[in-house]
Amino acid sequence: MRQTIIQFLKRICIRCRRIRHRRGHGVHSPFAFSLLTDVVYEHLPYYAYRELRLLESSLHRHYPRRVCRLLFRLANRFQPRQVVEVGVSDGLTLRYLSAGCSRAVCAAVADEELLQHKLDGHQQIDLLHIARTGHYREAFDYGIVRVGERTLFVIEGIYDSREKREWWQQVVADERTGVTFDLYDVGLVFFDHTKNKQHYVVDF
Repeated sequence: MRQTIIQFLKRICIRCRRIRHRRGHGVHSPFAFSLLTDVVYEHLPYYAYRELRLLESSLHRHYPRRVCRLLFRLANRFQPRQVVEVGVSDGLTLRYLSAGCSRAVCAAVADEELLQHKLDGHQQIDLLHIARTGHYREAFDYGIVRVGERTLFVIEGIYDSREKREWWQQVVADERTGVTFDLYDVGLVFFDHTKNKQHYVVDF
């Protein structure tokens, strides 16, 4: 109970600090503004939400529903052909991703060796979901050499630890990455270098 209250109060503090970054305020890039208004803050009752919610009752959810639904909306928006999920999962997040794009070929990878094996089979990854895993650096390094201009990385828990926060800042500054978004719960990394490299902090 005490831990729940602490987490609740922490979340309020985070939202207060980020309130000026809500709903695209001050964002001038058409790409970034569209992503925020049409995907991040989209609240339409998508057809798949009801079925996926029923699935949640049979699984132990590792992620908040709003994060799962964001994964769905991202897949629905960008229609990836190759989706790879790295990290511990009960299969729910991958179901949300595949529901967002039924044509996608989806692969789940649980550890570093399987990661290398799986990614060796892909010439390009359209969407890489780096879930909660101690191998987030390795996942990024394996994925970065298989990106195209339409590739998206979704990185969970970018504030989980000081080490990971510092690593996330390196990802943002990396010349190989393009537009990036800090949603606190997740980080979004795009690789389309026809768009000006810019970083956005978002109240999600």
